[in-house]
Amino acid sequence: MGDSPVRGFQEGRLEDLEGHEIKKAHELANTLTINRLASKCRGNPAADLAHILKQQAGAYPQLRGSLERVARTKAATRTRDQGSVPTEIQTSRLDADAQPQPEIDDLLIDESIQVAHSLSTSIMELAGLTNVPPAAASQNVAKLALGVNEAIAKGKILWKLHGTVVLGLSASVVVKIGTSLDLDEVTNLSYINTFMPAIPAPLCLGCLTSTAKKRTYFFMSRSDGVTLETIWADLSVENKLSIKKQLNTIFHSLRNPSRPPHLEQDEDGMPKFGSFASAICKDMRRQQRISTTTIRSEAQFNDFLCHQMGRTVTPWVRMIRSAMQDEHQLVMTHADLHPRNILVKLEDTDEGNEGNGAGWEKERERRVRISAILDWELSGWYPEYWEFVKALSTISIRGKTADWLEYLPTEAIGTWPVELSFDSLLDRWLG
Repeated sequence: MGDSPVRGFQEGRLEDLEGHEIKKAHELANTLTINRLASKCRGNPAADLAHILKQQAGAYPQLRGSLERVARTKAATRTRDQGSVPTEIQTSRLDADAQPQPEIDDLLIDESIQVAHSLSTSIMELAGLTNVPPAAASQNVAKLALGVNEAIAKGKILWKLHGTVVLGLSASVVVKIGTSLDLDEVTNLSYINTFMPAIPAPLCLGCLTSTAKKRTYFFMSRSDGVTLETIWADLSVENKLSIKKQLNTIFHSLRNPSRPPHLEQDEDGMPKFGSFASAICKDMRRQQRISTTTIRSEAQFNDFLCHQMGRTVTPWVRMIRSAMQDEHQLVMTHADLHPRNILVKLEDTDEGNEGNGAGWEKERERRVRISAILDWELSGWYPEYWEFVKALSTISIRGKTADWLEYLPTEAIGTWPVELSFDSLLDRWLG
């Protein structure tokens, strides 16, 4: 018996789609190569290109072949997914699928990358550098860029906001890509992983920066679940209380570690406020304010809060500053405890049924478990009230998370209404 018309149609679609994807892959390989040469000439139009041309002569065939393999896989996957769909729908889908993916293509890196934070073995393996130790990543930039690009080309966008994208590279790895990422997020997360391994947070897997594109690639372990913000309004009081209890355990552990981490001190033995590694203080409001000098006391921290470059300190601000306490305990702080930064999983009581977001209408029959605390960019050593104040700074009193105040882990972080009032007044002054 001859081949069926449907099978013949599918093979034809695969050839058409594969040809289109391969053409796009070749165009991308050419664009990346030309851009690399152009970036070398940008700073010095008279530069000797002999070395880079020799390097590209070896790297270009690998890049072209790598992107072509990704293109063939992508085409085969799309054709397989369309196998049971009526042919008239397949035709319209082919037109849609054949459109370029500028978002993914624009995220590819070039050879101007530098290792900003040591890469883990898992990232080296993801890039195909199985036998290269992480310490030698900087000596294998061309191969590293090639392998990472192949992973990015296969990746899936999980989240994006403005110029920042989180891309799933595998079942266990994500990369956060952006032009305005703060490297303190990388070092802070690494600090938490090292000194507080029991805290449910992603694992820091390394970081690359691209000098040509001025872009940062922050690799992390992939956490399961959905953000608490997306399902908060649908949760029962019982499950919200469960979240509160879990957060109390997590933040009590953060503030009272069994193995206290080293508190950064200056040469006089004074503690340094701010981010765990850089000791830079940050105050996120409508805009982020950053300390320009090392802060060694709460009095200096309060002065920082009450000062804004180019803005006159009013009698109201002087009054607030005179009433602010300078003797709070210094503690490890996340500083952005918002439902959007908490990943949760909804678990069935029946064995074998577990969900990551489906069936929330049956939520009362399930329990909610915190799987990860995200976004440690603003974390560091801060006064003990700071966690409470910053957890409420972006909460709308009329929004879906208006009751967040009732479920904050106050047994661990305390309740600080006076400090919250002062901060609200400062917020009005700072605009």
